Amino acid sequence: MLETTELIKLPELPVIEIVDDLVQVYKEFMVIRAALQIRLFDWMAAHGPATSEEISNGTGIHHDYISGLLGMLYYLDIVRKSDEKYLVSPSANLHFVSSSNYYQGDVILALASEKSPWNKLSDYLTNPDEQITFIPENKETGASIAEQEIRGMVKNITSVISRWAGFKEAKSMLEISSGHGLYSIAVCQIHPEMNAMICERSESRDLLHANINHYRMENRIVTCTDEFGALKGTSKYDIILASHSLYSHQKHLPQCMKYISSLLNEGGLFISNHWFVRQSDGTGMQGLYELELALHNRYHTIANREEFESICKTQGLDIFQTGMMRSAYGESTVHMATKKE
Repeated sequence: MLETTELIKLPELPVIEIVDDLVQVYKEFMVIRAALQIRLFDWMAAHGPATSEEISNGTGIHHDYISGLLGMLYYLDIVRKSDEKYLVSPSANLHFVSSSNYYQGDVILALASEKSPWNKLSDYLTNPDEQITFIPENKETGASIAEQEIRGMVKNITSVISRWAGFKEAKSMLEISSGHGLYSIAVCQIHPEMNAMICERSESRDLLHANINHYRMENRIVTCTDEFGALKGTSKYDIILASHSLYSHQKHLPQCMKYISSLLNEGGLFISNHWFVRQSDGTGMQGLYELELALHNRYHTIANREEFESICKTQGLDIFQTGMMRSAYGESTVHMATKKE
């Protein structure tokens, strides 16, 4: 028979750090999420320094809660205070105001969205074979990926393309499945005679077209359906970029690479940016990162780098340079190849 504990004799524990700290961080995350959903930072950036009453009236946040909300954001240095007026901090103005080129709000919103894999992490941990992706195909995730890649990946890939010996003579580009189109946009910005075709994903269609319009590329960039074979018999291209688009086609990789090669002009550039299988260490301070990497890599890596390179060669794509680039999920491998003339 189990011994009954007298509750009055339990020692007092006013603070349990492992619990209270986690709860505090979660609550802070959810408050920032709500502020992004309300577009609080957009309003504050547009209207400048304002009192709590003005912010409450302008954003619709109830006056009973505005002081506590602003106090918490002040504590996190997301807003600043001068006399009785509040304004967005420089860091928040850069990352939480949607008109900023470095806006990161969708990274937070996607993480907490209904379809986020983090909301059913227990299913991934116990039944991984029943899952098909760690990057769900929806608008929130598409926007989040774009915002993460704008941190450096877009610039780095574009720089690699621009250093190719044939770049100045190139006039056409095909971008396969980035979702957001920022690679083609960046290449067209630095090459005034470049025109591009982007294979769009249905879940990111609105984002892609919004980016094309925002950067005024309507006359130089067109889109097509994101299906292998959809461009068969159409024009060929001087540059083809495949960025994180081949994972779901691994069982048919030779056919996919044959198709890509058929769309590339002789002497043209094929550039691949993909993750390949690597082991997760799961040690020390990197434990969370290694766990996320392991979950991600199960669904979003090419299993065999040597086989991929061999297939490229078989399809007439001569790899002349490889390199590694930092990304949200570890280092991705960049392959640069030209088509035999």
